Amino acid sequence: MPLLFSLLFNDLSAWFIIPCLILGFGFAWLLYRKSNHENKNLKAILFTARFILISLLAFLLLSPLLKSIKQRLEKPLIIIAQDASASIAFAKDKSFDTLKYHQDFKKLASSLSDNYDVKILNFGDGINNDFNFKQTQKQTDFSQLFNYIKDQYPNQNIGALILASDGIYNRGANPISDIKKQLFPIYTIALGDTIPKKDLIVSPINYNNLVYLGNDHEIEIPVSSYMAKGLNSTLKINTNDGQSKNIALSIDKDNWNKTFKINLETKKKGIQKIVIQASTIKDELTTENNTQTIFVEVLDGKEKILILADAPHPDISAIKQAIESNKNYEVKVAFADDLLKDIKDFGLIIFHNLPSNEHPINQVFEQTTQKSKWFIIGTQTNTSALSQKQNLLNVSGNNASQDYLAALNMDFTAFSLSDESKIYLNSLAPLNAPFGNYSLKNAGLVLLNQQIGNVKTNAPLLAFGNDAGVKTAILTGEGIWRWRLEDFKKNENHNAFDELISKSVQYLSAKNDLRKFRVYPIKTRFADNEQIILNAELYDEAYNLNNEPDVSIDLKSKSGKKYSFQFTKIGKSYQLNAGFLPADEYTFEAKTKLGKNLFSANGQFLIEQINIELMHTTANHQLLYNMANASGGQMVQPKNLLSLEELIPKNEKVKTISYEEKSYDALINLKWIFALIMLLLSVEWFLRKRNGAI
Repeated sequence: MPLLFSLLFNDLSAWFIIPCLILGFGFAWLLYRKSNHENKNLKAILFTARFILISLLAFLLLSPLLKSIKQRLEKPLIIIAQDASASIAFAKDKSFDTLKYHQDFKKLASSLSDNYDVKILNFGDGINNDFNFKQTQKQTDFSQLFNYIKDQYPNQNIGALILASDGIYNRGANPISDIKKQLFPIYTIALGDTIPKKDLIVSPINYNNLVYLGNDHEIEIPVSSYMAKGLNSTLKINTNDGQSKNIALSIDKDNWNKTFKINLETKKKGIQKIVIQASTIKDELTTENNTQTIFVEVLDGKEKILILADAPHPDISAIKQAIESNKNYEVKVAFADDLLKDIKDFGLIIFHNLPSNEHPINQVFEQTTQKSKWFIIGTQTNTSALSQKQNLLNVSGNNASQDYLAALNMDFTAFSLSDESKIYLNSLAPLNAPFGNYSLKNAGLVLLNQQIGNVKTNAPLLAFGNDAGVKTAILTGEGIWRWRLEDFKKNENHNAFDELISKSVQYLSAKNDLRKFRVYPIKTRFADNEQIILNAELYDEAYNLNNEPDVSIDLKSKSGKKYSFQFTKIGKSYQLNAGFLPADEYTFEAKTKLGKNLFSANGQFLIEQINIELMHTTANHQLLYNMANASGGQMVQPKNLLSLEELIPKNEKVKTISYEEKSYDALINLKWIFALIMLLLSVEWFLRKRNGAI
């Protein structure tokens, strides 16, 4: 590693070395000019030592810097990514020599490591290190691989990516769009067989996973086949509530596909299990893709929400659409002139610009004292009346209006928002509301504070409160419809806005959970390639979290299997990672003991089987060729895998990069400078003493 040095001066010219030399010469001359010692050589040595010493000390007072330049060579990084998905194992070429391929692949990695840095990955359900030739992963996502490389090896000299795959992907974006963003060549190894094999496939079903009791629901069943012209099969649909339907399949061409629409009833609340199975055809490649099992949750009814407004306003439509993105809610819009008789049936009422001077709606407030409410203040709101109708916020305003920006409160704890939504909340259009003083009456939870220009205030823009079990929220401004448009303009979706409104509504409409022992999975529907994670909370008599006692849990599948676990204590709560479990319906019962009190909690969740790797088993070598060609690489067949040892070095993009690393250090900090000064002082002192203090 070459190393170069040079001197720099702090705000001074190098010409200042001359005065240092003159000063050193002057000191030495004044000291030794009257000396008459006979040994002229000794006198010259002493004179020189003093001259160098004084000049050096004066020079150091200039605070010179020593600049060093190191040249560092970074070898190219070769990333080998091997597709570990199941489609490769099912659809390999008959002539494919599996053992030789494995040996050649490992030999290639070893050979390349002599001249390059080599990193080996396998990808499928996730990204893992080293080779994985079991080919059992249940999905393929090239986008996840490219994002992993981008995140794990930023600013590194990536020479090339060697990608061994069959070109079949069933998750993420088209890899060609990702390749355009890469600066390194991709060499693809074309696995699998491009010749279609005889197979009958029931593809993933299109359905609503939430339906309501008493309503029929439709499922769409795509069925396809390859090389099965002239054969027949039967599609059978069975549910766990006794429904059964059969559909005859007549395959009239080699590449055949058809979608069937079936209506099913909802007979009882709970989980409706639906099994869709196509009977086997002769000489079929695999029967594992002949069956799909889906689970539909049948709910007793939707949560009803009322938006009651002083007058029509674009805010109303934006809020309604955001709430209805969650299928558990049913939204009705009404105006103060047309009061509803069934207002008590609604679990949450959103008041927009109410109460107003024209519509005090005192009767509504009398009928809904125990209902959760969300007030949206606008220019028509009677702020004095509003302050009297709720116990969360005091508002003293006047006829003037003011624009307020949103400032996110990072200490908000009532519910959590995604990182993307938090970024979105810090760049919202202003809301308009009456100018005045806004202050909390009680200890509320503030999600957004008002900001005027660049000045953040303590006044709440969006606050939540809970008074004796009655939840209240207040948004101190109208014009929230602009937030939804901004979200779409920036992200091409409404996800962030919908999440803000939906989670606010969930918090307000949720019934207070007074249980002292709670156990809940992180979601109610898992895929069979996901780890099953459950959380638990235990509260003492004062409703403080307590995790001193152990918590045990039994998981039981519908098929009769039982799994027992112990929760891990995390912070003041509990968590269980049950790992991977077979697809089925599961119920659980957790138990613990605090003091003399025994506690138990029950619940259920679903694990759905994922077999999308078997939906398409014909290799897509054209995609692999396009990936290699677009990136400046090359596609090779498995039998020619070792040719990459010669191809990669010939690529001009794969080259060692030289970096210059500069560093600066004060010359006075160098130990050898201190040693030189001490040496000069010691030599001069010793010679003067030895020769009678010349």
